[in-house]
Amino acid sequence: MKPIKHKKLVTIGALALGTILLTSCTANFCSPLDKASMAYPYEQGATVYLSKSAYEDLKANGTDEVKKLIEKEEAWSIKAQALGLPAIAGPAFGDLNDNVYKYVPYSGSGDTLTFTSTKAGAILKDTMSSAASAGYKLPSLYYYAYIDDYALKASTVEYFNYAYVLDAADNGSYANVFARVFNSEEAKAKLAAVYAGDEAGLDFEKAVVAVNPYVEPDPSERPTDIPIAKSILRRKGSVKFTGVDATLFGYLNSWNAEIRANTALGFELLSSFDVPTKDYSTFYQNKVIARVDAIRSCIATRQDDFGHYGNFSDWRVAIEQKDWGYAWGKGFLEGLLVYPVTWLLDTMAYSFDPSLNGMGQIWALVIVTLIIRGILLAVSFRSTLDSQKMQALQPELQKLQAKYPNSNTNQAEKQRLSQEQMALYRRHGIKPFRQLIIMVLQFPVFICVWAGLQGSAALATGEVLNMRLSDNINTILFNTTGSWYYNTTGWWTALVLFILMAAVQIMAMLLPRIIQKARNKNAVKLTKNPAADQSGRTMKLVSYGMIIFTIIMGFFLPSAMGIYWLIGGLISMIQTLVTQLILGKKKKGK
Repeated sequence: MKPIKHKKLVTIGALALGTILLTSCTANFCSPLDKASMAYPYEQGATVYLSKSAYEDLKANGTDEVKKLIEKEEAWSIKAQALGLPAIAGPAFGDLNDNVYKYVPYSGSGDTLTFTSTKAGAILKDTMSSAASAGYKLPSLYYYAYIDDYALKASTVEYFNYAYVLDAADNGSYANVFARVFNSEEAKAKLAAVYAGDEAGLDFEKAVVAVNPYVEPDPSERPTDIPIAKSILRRKGSVKFTGVDATLFGYLNSWNAEIRANTALGFELLSSFDVPTKDYSTFYQNKVIARVDAIRSCIATRQDDFGHYGNFSDWRVAIEQKDWGYAWGKGFLEGLLVYPVTWLLDTMAYSFDPSLNGMGQIWALVIVTLIIRGILLAVSFRSTLDSQKMQALQPELQKLQAKYPNSNTNQAEKQRLSQEQMALYRRHGIKPFRQLIIMVLQFPVFICVWAGLQGSAALATGEVLNMRLSDNINTILFNTTGSWYYNTTGWWTALVLFILMAAVQIMAMLLPRIIQKARNKNAVKLTKNPAADQSGRTMKLVSYGMIIFTIIMGFFLPSAMGIYWLIGGLISMIQTLVTQLILGKKKKGK
């Protein structure tokens, strides 16, 4: 009974330790600035910005609905500006610049208010709809336009490398910072460069400054949208979700306080009922946080732009560089294992392709996987050999089980069977507990390697054959937009990857049994034995359960992790073949 008790205790201890380690080395490395950078592509507000010529054309040739909407917003804007408040429609920078215009596409009012711009579709529209359904009072149309005005001006200040901080001359109001900063002739000249003409006349490959993140003022279809890398809102729009001390929502909360104070001015669209309640603000912020907390790819070993964010998943954002000290601050295993794995991957990826377009990360992933699995193989070779020996001893074990046919019900037979099994293992130099010890040691390594790869900002960037490395395989397979049969979204690439990954993982699990079955095909068949049959059924159920789990898990993996599983499965198959070859030679020698 003693060996069995010890085995159970070790197994329970291994599971308990594994659970603790699983939660301890999977810390989220995303800083508040990282989260702000990732949040803005999904929540860009409701205001649409466009050139003066495009705005005038919309007023003259747009639909009757759009013409009436702009006319109404311009009338409100005149009243707002008379009170010192920003306009909803018209020049975005007021008298300082006459090239950038704005308006807010919307429908409904009160609890039915919704914004119809494409940019508002990711988080804002859903938040407003969910809040209204939950019974929260929605802020007014003008409130959202007011916040967008703050965000645009704060982004512009930071884009031109000025400090967006309160000065003594600002009288404690962030609304005055923009006017103060752009009061100098130098700043005015910089601002004059914004939208110097019509969008169609700009050369976006050169050092052109623009407000919109895309050529189209309100993009709707990814294939026709041209991202503008030097856009003010693309580069600095995340200021909306930061603060003076890099705290999430710091500026937004300050802007809300200033807007609330201006409800006393008497503007018809800005009463105390038109600003967000505390409950609504909390609800809104939780929605934004929930969106970015699902993203873990923030381990960047150098400062760069990473990822696929926004409505069209084509927005790289600035992720702060993380050093080893930052990793140690996240936890012991984060510093010991997680960060080094990511550092190695990043170093390889930048060596192969500094622009991180996709193939460089794939080659880096192959090399890193080979290095890690090679180290683990060297450490676990003896336990792997023991496992393969135990597979080879199945005929002997079946004879023992036949000797004690009632071991599953008779405690005395069960004890004698256990003792003879242990004696058999000793004769062949097998130490079963060595496998448990190696499992306990390997488990945190596997989890930390997984966390390092999943947290890598470089690995979440780029694409291969139109398949984005950061997208989940199931997301790509269910993406039927565009001409999916032409693989424009990487559909076929993801399908082939999933089939190969599943097949290799299944084969890696079954290969030892297949080889052993082939070797024992001429062995003498024993009579049926309840204990042996029960053991065999249990092993089969475990194997099939693992196969099903692998297929389901692989379906929901990011494509980069799917490639890691594919490579890992191939290495496991090679490892099995090598150990079986060694065992075969030893057996032949004997």
